[in-house]
Amino acid sequence: MEGISIIIPVYNVEKYLYKCLDSVCAQADCVREIILINDGSTDGSLDICKRYAENDARIKIIEQENKGLSATVRVGVRAATCDYIGFVDSDDYIEKEMYARMYEEMKKHNADVVWCEYDRVGESGNNLSKSLEDDGSIYVYEKQDGRFPIRVYPLFFAADKEISGSRCNKLIKRELIVKNIAFEDLGISFGEDLALIAPIMFTAEKIVNIRKYYYHYLQRGTSIVHTYNRKCFDDYIKVIDIIDRARKLYCYEMADFDEFKIKLLFAQCISKIRISNLKFKQRKKELKFLGSDPLVRELLKKIKVTGSVRLKIIMKLLKWKWYSALAFIINKGVKK
Repeated sequence: MEGISIIIPVYNVEKYLYKCLDSVCAQADCVREIILINDGSTDGSLDICKRYAENDARIKIIEQENKGLSATVRVGVRAATCDYIGFVDSDDYIEKEMYARMYEEMKKHNADVVWCEYDRVGESGNNLSKSLEDDGSIYVYEKQDGRFPIRVYPLFFAADKEISGSRCNKLIKRELIVKNIAFEDLGISFGEDLALIAPIMFTAEKIVNIRKYYYHYLQRGTSIVHTYNRKCFDDYIKVIDIIDRARKLYCYEMADFDEFKIKLLFAQCISKIRISNLKFKQRKKELKFLGSDPLVRELLKKIKVTGSVRLKIIMKLLKWKWYSALAFIINKGVKK
């Protein structure tokens, strides 16, 4: 079916769901269906979904026992009937013109993926991350010699322009998702978006960026990004594996793949250790676990990390196994 299916996984978000659904229901008619997957919520989230469904015929509700985000996203994609897929997390919200603008550019350029900018906001609505001019400029990129002239995967802390690994600021042709090896469910909790989006970008032929902040990502204290356990490290190893398999299968050249791996593992895992509530000894223990991994030791020996002074210091301390100093630094922060 022509148009857009928006997929919204829902799990215990009654406090934030009203604002999310208000913003999604305000989208133009190009949004033909809004699929809400209630992933075993135990609060009032399902009742809220049902009330909105009574007033908006585009809303379809799927109820299931708790399966987690990765599986739930895929349930939504399988249920979608439109040619294009958008994702919104149930504690976030979007600007009312977001999908109309993205759909317009998608059709105008016959693109495979269109993405806008997103910012992070606190629960009071304060902006936490907006950094570029959002003048609405349009940038079109076509694949040349098997790759795009812009990095379609995040090389964390890089100075040049790159595409985020988030699924939520993108409009994607449905066929690119369901026919991609990344559509298999790996049970990933950390880095699931990147494991899905990077391989999809490898298969695209034309992509479009709208330089406008249409998506607002709520950064709240109870979010999964504010937790840390060793599954985080295990999951990012899985992310590396799926991206490695995808780049080979779809013949996409990643000249800086080793640097990508080290930055992914540590920029993500260390950042989660930093913002968690781990005590000093626990932080040191987890950092030692990361730094002692054979793959990590091999990467630290052969990779010269580029990026900020902060990142370079972190990598040096890991290489030298100075875990106490690193545990202290990531708690206090290092100025660039």
